[in-house]
Amino acid sequence: MNNDSNRFSKLDGLRGLLSLVVCLNHSFLVVAIPTFANVWQQNPIIFHNFQSKVQQLFMLLGNGGAAVTLFFLLSGLVLGQSIAKIKMNSIGIGGFLIKRIIRLYPVYLFIVFITSLYMKFGFRYETFLHSSAWFNWWMNFEITLKELFMNMFFIHTYFGGVTWTLRVILIASFIFPVFYLLNKKTSWWQDVIVSLLLVYLSFTLFNIEGFRDLRYLYMFYLGLMIPKFKTMFSSLPNWLVWLLLPFAVLILLGYRYLTNEYKGGVIESIISFFIIGLAAYGDKISALNILDGKFLKFFGKISYSLYLIHFSVLYFLAKIMFQKYPNLLYENNYMMIHLILFFVSTLIATGISFLVYHFIELPSHTLSKKFGEKISKE
Repeated sequence: MNNDSNRFSKLDGLRGLLSLVVCLNHSFLVVAIPTFANVWQQNPIIFHNFQSKVQQLFMLLGNGGAAVTLFFLLSGLVLGQSIAKIKMNSIGIGGFLIKRIIRLYPVYLFIVFITSLYMKFGFRYETFLHSSAWFNWWMNFEITLKELFMNMFFIHTYFGGVTWTLRVILIASFIFPVFYLLNKKTSWWQDVIVSLLLVYLSFTLFNIEGFRDLRYLYMFYLGLMIPKFKTMFSSLPNWLVWLLLPFAVLILLGYRYLTNEYKGGVIESIISFFIIGLAAYGDKISALNILDGKFLKFFGKISYSLYLIHFSVLYFLAKIMFQKYPNLLYENNYMMIHLILFFVSTLIATGISFLVYHFIELPSHTLSKKFGEKISKE
C-alpha cells in the first residue's frame, strides 16, 4: 500500500479490468440474436450452433453485473479508507459527502450535457429490424429542461447503461458514515452478522418496487469490513489461491444466470470479498500479479471516465451502423459484429476518456482532495 495516497496497487488494475468487462458486456447486447431473446437464458449445456455458443462465452467473460458487484465492494473499501481520515462530526461528515459529490459529478455532468445537446439538435429515436430490445430501450425519451434536471439529480437515470450505479453509490455514500461508526465498534464476527442482516433486508424491507438501490447496501458494508481480514488474506497459501481462483471466477461470472440478479449478487459479493481482499493484502499471491501490469493500470486510471463514456460511444456507433448498413447479414454474423463493435467503441471511448480524465476528472479529483484536506484541518 502506498502510504502517501492510501491506494492499493493491484486494485487500480482490477478497476481497469472491470471497466473493460463492462465495455464487453454492452458491446455484445446490441444486435438481436435469432431464435431467442437473450442468449443468457439458454442452458449452457444445450448447443444451438457454433456462433451462439461463442457469443455466450464472450458474454460470460463480459458479465457486467458481476463487474458492478466488484465495483460496489471496491467503493466500500475506498470509502472506508477515505472516511477514516476525517473527524466524525457534522463538519467532517459534511465535508466527506461534498468531497464525494465533487469527485463523482463532473464527468457525469459532462456526459449529461453532451448527450442532451445531441438529443436536442441531432438525434431522432429509431428502432431497427436487427437491433435488440436492450438497444431499443435506451434513449426513448424527449429531452426537456425538466428531464435534464431529473437526470442531473438521478431521479431518472436514462443517459446510459451504468448511470443507475452512480445513484446507488451516492446513496451509499450518505449512509456510509453510519456504516463506518458501526464498523469501528464491531469485531469481525459481528461484522459478518451485520452483513447477513443487510442481505436479509435486501430481500425484504429494501425490496421496494421501482427502487432497487437499497438492495446493494450490503455490498458496500462487505467492502468496508475487508481490512479486518487483512491477516487472513496475507497468510493464505499461494498454491491454495491458484487452486481455487479459477473455480471462484467461473462461479462469479456465471452464477446469476443460473438464478437471478439478486440471489446471484450475494454469491458474487462473497467471491468479490475474497478477490478484493487478496488483491489488497495478498502481497505474496502471484495469481493476481496480472493486475499489476501497465495495460490494466492505464485503464484503471481512466476507468471511471471509461465506465461512463463507453455506452454513449457504443450507442452512437451502433445507430450509425444500423442506419448505414441495414442489409448487413446481422443474423448470420452477430457475434463478429459485436466483437468489432467492442474493439472500435472501446478504442474511441478510451481516447475520449483519456482526455476527459486529464481535463475534467483529474482536476475535480484534485479539488476534492484539497477540499478534504481543508475540512480535516478544521
